[in-house]
Amino acid sequence: MKRLIKKNSLLSLKSKENFKSLFEKGSFYKENNVGFRCWKGKNLAFYVGYTVSKKQFSKAVDRNLIKRRLKSELHRVRGCFMSACPPGVYLFYYLGNQIPLSSNLSNGIKGVIKKFIEET
Repeated sequence: MKRLIKKNSLLSLKSKENFKSLFEKGSFYKENNVGFRCWKGKNLAFYVGYTVSKKQFSKAVDRNLIKRRLKSELHRVRGCFMSACPPGVYLFYYLGNQIPLSSNLSNGIKGVIKKFIEET
């Protein structure tokens, strides 16, 4: 049974094939401790994932907090992101070594998206 995709929805990045293609064919951008990897796939949906280094943050509680903040900040700029970027597979990284404030993540996400838009 095929899954119906709602317009303007961000789906969770879970598929092994999507991760593989993202790292093989995708491009990487970085701004203010936020990394961004993207690949414009053949699908018509936005698949988005969030990741934090286990080496930098050994406690799962800290990693989950940062991922929640990343997700929250992306949902705030969702309209801008979805109108400016084509459907595809996207992965946001946190590259810093201290737990960030939401405002710092917001600036990083906006900067990374702006860089991506300028280069495409």
